[in-house]
Amino acid sequence: MTEPETVGISSQRLGLLDRVLREHVERGEVAGLVAGVVRHGKLVYLEAMGWQNIELKQPMNTASIFQIRSMSKPITAVAALQLVDEGKLALSDPVSRYIPSFKNLTVFVDPADPDTSTTRKPDREPTIRDLLLNTAGLSHRFSALYRNSNIRSRADSLAELTNKVASVPLIGDPGEKWVYSISITVLGRVVEIVSGLGFDDYLRQEVFGPLAMPDTGFYVPQDKQDRLALAYRIPDGTSGLVRLPPMDVPITVNPPLKEGAAGIVSTVPDYLRFLQALLNDGELDGHRVLKAETVADMTRNQIAQELMPFGTNPAHPMLDRGWGYGLAVVTDAAKSEVGVNNGEFGWSGSLGTFSWADPVTGTVAVIMLQVQPAGAFSIASKFKALVYQSLID
Repeated sequence: MTEPETVGISSQRLGLLDRVLREHVERGEVAGLVAGVVRHGKLVYLEAMGWQNIELKQPMNTASIFQIRSMSKPITAVAALQLVDEGKLALSDPVSRYIPSFKNLTVFVDPADPDTSTTRKPDREPTIRDLLLNTAGLSHRFSALYRNSNIRSRADSLAELTNKVASVPLIGDPGEKWVYSISITVLGRVVEIVSGLGFDDYLRQEVFGPLAMPDTGFYVPQDKQDRLALAYRIPDGTSGLVRLPPMDVPITVNPPLKEGAAGIVSTVPDYLRFLQALLNDGELDGHRVLKAETVADMTRNQIAQELMPFGTNPAHPMLDRGWGYGLAVVTDAAKSEVGVNNGEFGWSGSLGTFSWADPVTGTVAVIMLQVQPAGAFSIASKFKALVYQSLID
């Protein structure tokens, strides 16, 4: 750990950050959490607080393992972009070149009423770039459309899931609009096909290994289950946290579905390393995972102005952000609710994990908790604001 002031961070303000986070845990609003801050490549804050398992009184620790849900997306994007760097994949390639069932897609004429809508052929086929940008015309894994069609199951392989996805009409022409979707999971199947490796094997070999991320994968194996942070929800109208039920294939079991959009587990130290590699233009500790120019493209807004603003909830668009390849990018800091800089990039997860990297200040920050709703008590937003306020140069 580095003395904060040596890299332009106030240790006093980090102390305030620490107190605010601990107060949420002490009030029982969340079971526990781990948070970390790095500046100029130096770790200045890494703390664990609360419980991994409330019922068994297992303390949280800095190596605790979390379901990072949608923070999986940038990892999958890196995998696909590596293949682009190697000339094995092109952003302009139609998805159907690798997944033949995508050749015969249809699109709803009236996506707002899929039960009665007719269908037609789309204006064009979705491309690899569309998958990265959420502009392929696909829907979200938990949308009513996909739930009603039984599209997503952790008991299916990636091959089975992608063929199911292709069997359901698109909700818009590719490139027509930004819709937070299952597209990054489909991209994981493309990585499998192009690389000839299982998606988990590819990530282990080409991303997690080179970046020294030993606790990141698609499930928590038996020898690490004593470090698993359990997930809880805040019940309506009652006090106390309630444990979330296990998924159809529990997070402690190697799932057939290697879900690149939302299925990865990780730790705060591992994810700090991942974001630091991107902040370093694709290299960490002598291991390069992406070309610098590819990282520059990944971490700048790629969405056309006419499709903005947008958001995971269309009723509340992200006014300050655009989208790069697999992550959000700040495009107008003046419209942000908390301190940010243009060019900051990162993403969050549906169980409360949150992360970002800021090229302007050289700062990387990650907080991991496991609670629904993910934005409960604005913990991640407070963490972000307090990190920003701790910078003194």
